[in-house]
Amino acid sequence: MKNEKSLMKRIRKNKGITLIALVITIIVLLILAAVSIATLTGENGILSQANKAKVETRGASVEEECNLWKTNKKMDSQTAQGTAQTLEGLLESLEERNLITAKEKETIKETGEITIGSRTINFGKEDPPVETPSTVKEAIKTGHVYQASENREIQDEFGNKVVVPDGFKVVEGEDVTKGVVIEDAKYKDTKGSQFVWIPVGTVYTAEVQKEENAKTIKLNRYTFTDDGTETPHNQEPIDSYYQELKISDKENATAKTTVYNAFTVEQANGKTKVEEAGGYYIGRYEAREEGGTLDISKLTGNYKNIAPNENWTGYLGGTLVEKPNAQVFNYITQNKAAELCRSMYTSITFESDLMNSYAWDTAIVFLQAIDDRILEAKKTQYSQQNSLNTISDGIANQGTNKLTDSTKKDEICNIWDMASNCVEWTTETTSSSSNPCVIRGGYCNDSNYYTSNRDDDNLSLASAGLSFRPLLIV
Repeated sequence: MKNEKSLMKRIRKNKGITLIALVITIIVLLILAAVSIATLTGENGILSQANKAKVETRGASVEEECNLWKTNKKMDSQTAQGTAQTLEGLLESLEERNLITAKEKETIKETGEITIGSRTINFGKEDPPVETPSTVKEAIKTGHVYQASENREIQDEFGNKVVVPDGFKVVEGEDVTKGVVIEDAKYKDTKGSQFVWIPVGTVYTAEVQKEENAKTIKLNRYTFTDDGTETPHNQEPIDSYYQELKISDKENATAKTTVYNAFTVEQANGKTKVEEAGGYYIGRYEAREEGGTLDISKLTGNYKNIAPNENWTGYLGGTLVEKPNAQVFNYITQNKAAELCRSMYTSITFESDLMNSYAWDTAIVFLQAIDDRILEAKKTQYSQQNSLNTISDGIANQGTNKLTDSTKKDEICNIWDMASNCVEWTTETTSSSSNPCVIRGGYCNDSNYYTSNRDDDNLSLASAGLSFRPLLIV
């Protein structure tokens, strides 16, 4: 009996110790758990630090993308290539890569900046999209540079169509009768070059009685009588001698095939590409040269011609431009003139080439149709106008826009010097083996030359009084 009681006490004693140990163990575990939770989730806990690091990493990535985007925009602005990503495009890319949330994206669009972790990232507010001007007047006012992705067909105040090439802006002439001038605003080497729109088809010259005041400009090759009356010749030889050929066997440059076709080949709608576009552009000035030097040692003879068959221009290292203050690009052969015109622009949305007989003659028809005034200097129509200046004026290298004497300045409808200063190479050709090249226009050293005049010359001719003029088709 005594032994049984002793056994029961030991059992109760052992049981009591077990419960206390259990309680102590639980308390210790709870303490350890609290410490562990604090270590993981506290303000300086492991999880908090990891999350902060994650946020900071995300912020650094977004800031890096923002800085790269700003750099690209700055470089793009300097080179005027028009390829920088928009802010909207950047934000969409960041959201797709989970670098920003949809809410953060909207914050950036509204305020121009966002704070991620310790970083405040300034994107800058992007200007709202500008509506593409649809009229010549609006285009001049806004200075809008048209892009290939936009509708580039605009209208003047009389409803005439004008097509602006990719990368150009309209700078002068609220209607085609004043001469709509476009300026290169995109392409690095030729930026600032200017061209004038020559409309083809029905041209309205007034707001009221539009049909009664309309003129019809037909794309063609022409000859002109003394009173300015034009006679169309299509692709037939003029004087059994001059012709616009697709291919020449005399080594002179003919028009690029695509340009030749644009002026001559009817499409399914019965119109050529130029007629369908409603016109084409010609250089505002005789070709100008920028950044080159003249090698006088290669100039010989009374007319300073170069050696026979040498395809050379006297200017070395220069760039073909159409700027008012640049040097006139003379001392150049016909083949070299064509080469420079064709390489002036290589855009896929428009083409450049040397003037052809269709472009030259149709421009004269347009100028006479919209300018009914008889020129006071010579009392004659512009097709018969000879130079308003002489070589003694010293302007062969500068153009008449440099002259201070207004009576010697040759400008009509914003186009300079078709009747004055230098004669100009074209892609028209002759049946002569020795003189297959054709020059057009007036010449300050010979009163027998006039705007619509044709004359022949050889492949090697390059002189002070001989230049050229590029054209654009859209």
